[in-house]
Amino acid sequence: MAGSNWSVVEFLARLLEQDEREAVLGDLEETQAGAVDRLFGVVGLAARRQVLLWRSWRPWMAGFAVALPGSFLLMGFSLSVSWSYRRLLCPDLLRSAELTKDSGLFILLWQALLLFAWAWSGGFVVGATSKRTVWVSALFCYAPCLFCWSSFRVRSLSRYCLLLFLLPAIWGVVQGMRVSRLKRNAALLLAVTVTVLMIPGWSSGGVDWWSPRRQTFDWMLSWPAWYLVLTAKRPGSDAAAV
Repeated sequence: MAGSNWSVVEFLARLLEQDEREAVLGDLEETQAGAVDRLFGVVGLAARRQVLLWRSWRPWMAGFAVALPGSFLLMGFSLSVSWSYRRLLCPDLLRSAELTKDSGLFILLWQALLLFAWAWSGGFVVGATSKRTVWVSALFCYAPCLFCWSSFRVRSLSRYCLLLFLLPAIWGVVQGMRVSRLKRNAALLLAVTVTVLMIPGWSSGGVDWWSPRRQTFDWMLSWPAWYLVLTAKRPGSDAAAV
């Protein structure tokens, strides 16, 4: 087989499990079929394996219940964090919001911690529940990001402010793919922390665009943390956990 064609086959074979991938590539090297037949053979097998994965509820939850809505909401809250940072740097904005520098700093740190916790826990759920379909969840995240990025029209803020959630979310995905479940105490601490961090926003009425539906948005971003409590590693379990 020509080197370029074989490279394409090897790349597509990464959609298969390692043991199956090695067996398939070994068989292809021995067969006398043409390059196109070999290519479609790998694509067909990978497609069948992916279809079987979607018979489970887990990839559906990761894509449609976490990655897609979570991306929109986390971009919105990233924007609120960015507004808080800009307000902290501008005395006039602080005065108009009836805030001091200390209270403005407190709001910024509180929002940043809440954003990190929401993004990490959502990413962890995606990584833990859809290891072999995580690329689909990534597309569900990419589509909202691309839409909001292209329509962003706030002169005083950079478009990059919408993506503050990405690094903790990616970290969560990597951790979820590695360990699958948290230890019960760690999961409970995360969920309680997220819930407690939501309360100041309710009492103050929220900030910027986030305020009209504050509690609804908060719970939509917080349920992954409580899901981790329900699926946490119990004492005596042999499953890997952190």
